[in-house]
Amino acid sequence: MQDASKNPAVMPWPEFLKQLQGRHASLLAFAYDWWLYNTPLVERIRQLVPPPARILEVGTATGAIAVLLAAHGYEVEGIDTDPDVIESARAFATRFHVGCRFEVADGFDLSRYAGQFDVAFSAGVIEHFPPERAVQMLEEKARSARSVLAVVPTWYALRNDPLTGASGARPMRLRELKALFRAAGLGVVRGFGYGTPDGWFSPVYRWLLPGALQWLLQNRYSYACSIGCFGRPALVTRCRADGR
Repeated sequence: MQDASKNPAVMPWPEFLKQLQGRHASLLAFAYDWWLYNTPLVERIRQLVPPPARILEVGTATGAIAVLLAAHGYEVEGIDTDPDVIESARAFATRFHVGCRFEVADGFDLSRYAGQFDVAFSAGVIEHFPPERAVQMLEEKARSARSVLAVVPTWYALRNDPLTGASGARPMRLRELKALFRAAGLGVVRGFGYGTPDGWFSPVYRWLLPGALQWLLQNRYSYACSIGCFGRPALVTRCRADGR
């Protein structure tokens, strides 16, 4: 769901996904690495909205996260604007014998899904659009679901990735992601980071720092590979905080 029309240098999304999967020896190897990396994301969804629940993934890409969530007992629908991406995601789900639906739809117009889901989320999507468009997509997610989740890569993840330029992704810090949520009328229930960036500091981070300091670096300084926000409409969030 990249905004490739305004940047001809951006690689077409199906080709980008093909190269992403091509880094692995097999589809199973890709799935294993992708699921292993995104386990913190899936666990946070399970904690905040336990199954069974209805989940909409906006910009489903390979379909790997949707398939994993469906395997955990969620009713999942993944959407993308590109029919080739949708067909690839359907084939992926079939390979793993998991039932989830994939449809061609636009994340900037979710009127057909209004009020149908418990969670609407995206992973690796809104960073491909300028801030005002990212806010619009968050607003559309809130139109379709009670809760909204977005995950984006950080500068640490993008700086050494040869596909960064071709993907058109822009890095964000957690405070910037939270600001987008607030601009979309969403109260932030939980912000989080996961994944250890490569570099000289990573062994120190992994083995020498206590968990509380790791949490501080992830959540205050966005020292992670991915950052995410889980939010709900601000009025609902305020009422729950006030006990009403």
